[in-house]
Amino acid sequence: MPPATSLLIFLTGINLLNYMDRYVVAAVLEPMGRDLGLGDEQLGWVQPVFIYAYMLAAPVFGALADRFHRPRLIAAGISLWSLATAGAAFAYGFPGLLLARALVGVGEAAYASMGPALLADCCPERERARSFTWFYMAIPVGSALGYGLGGIAAQAWGWRAAFLVAGLPGLILAARMARISDPPRGAMDTVEDRLAGAPFITRLKSLFANRIWLACTLSYTAYTFAMGALSTWVPTLLQRVHGVSAGQAGIVFGGLAVATGIAGTFAGGILTSRLQKRWDDAGVWLAGLTLVGAAPIVAWALRAPTPGRAYAAFFLAMLLLFCNTSPVNALTVSCVPASIRATGVAVNVFLIHLLGDALSPEWVGHRSAAFFTSGMGRGESLARALWIAVPAIAASGAILIGWARGFPVRRKSPLSPG
Repeated sequence: MPPATSLLIFLTGINLLNYMDRYVVAAVLEPMGRDLGLGDEQLGWVQPVFIYAYMLAAPVFGALADRFHRPRLIAAGISLWSLATAGAAFAYGFPGLLLARALVGVGEAAYASMGPALLADCCPERERARSFTWFYMAIPVGSALGYGLGGIAAQAWGWRAAFLVAGLPGLILAARMARISDPPRGAMDTVEDRLAGAPFITRLKSLFANRIWLACTLSYTAYTFAMGALSTWVPTLLQRVHGVSAGQAGIVFGGLAVATGIAGTFAGGILTSRLQKRWDDAGVWLAGLTLVGAAPIVAWALRAPTPGRAYAAFFLAMLLLFCNTSPVNALTVSCVPASIRATGVAVNVFLIHLLGDALSPEWVGHRSAAFFTSGMGRGESLARALWIAVPAIAASGAILIGWARGFPVRRKSPLSPG
């Protein structure tokens, strides 16, 4: 097996655990909240505290990654997030739970900023969309494992067991990651890196002069805002509105995530790889149109009167939402020079989470609690609060379409500035 393929498989496996640890908490919000005596407003902070730590640590790891041995830094991050995930099983109050999830965010920031840059340095530019299809396949699969295994473990042994099941396997991959060699930076790029050797502040300023990077970052910020709200609260919505158990909600929503994630991510990556041979901006159009199309279907899912209709609507909406993952992320990585690639990814991570899912889960929890206080039922109040995801999804697609309309049919290398 070629070394690049082996590394892709290994990095995808780590990414899978990354998302499993991230979303196991969504599967156990309801039983954990009951056991610890937490209301929706407090539960709404469990994911944002992870995100705040994640986004603040990402630029630090990004700057380190452009100078030091990336696999060893990643190994340290995996170890931290794995131990912190397992540590949440021993939380007996709100502060301990928040501390554990914050440490998970710090650990995952190492991988978020370095994993895509490491993969890009092993793949030629034209093959990156295909490679990133496999890499980002771990998002739905890992998320589904978090929902599904978390829900099953919580139902069988209690919510604390879910964190142990999700956290401990990462320590095995951390030990292997520390022994991997660091590939040369920019070895697969076809355009000369004119920023190599420039002062860090000069390279950082170049990010915000890059119109491609800016468009991808703005779009993904709106997308992350919507997905943060939905991924955190939909399993709880299913329990409150449609009366399903925590285990069933985790299994069903996890199953929807893995099925639509695999199909949508593959479709987005394969269509982009084929169409961009003729139209270099095909991936941008594909991502923008599928996002705009998903918005009204999410609205339908939130108003569905029966579980069956809700599942069908979420299936179709999530299928369209996952189509943008490969083309947008591949373009975000490829449009910046190798000398600042990890920093570019890290700053992107910082911004999309600062203005995205660091805000939305807590906002939904706060609004849900307010609607409940005003006299609505718990299910109705949560469904109404989740409506904020609909305009965010539409805005995400509109940003890409608006940029693509002024984008030449044939463009220079993705490494060219804006």
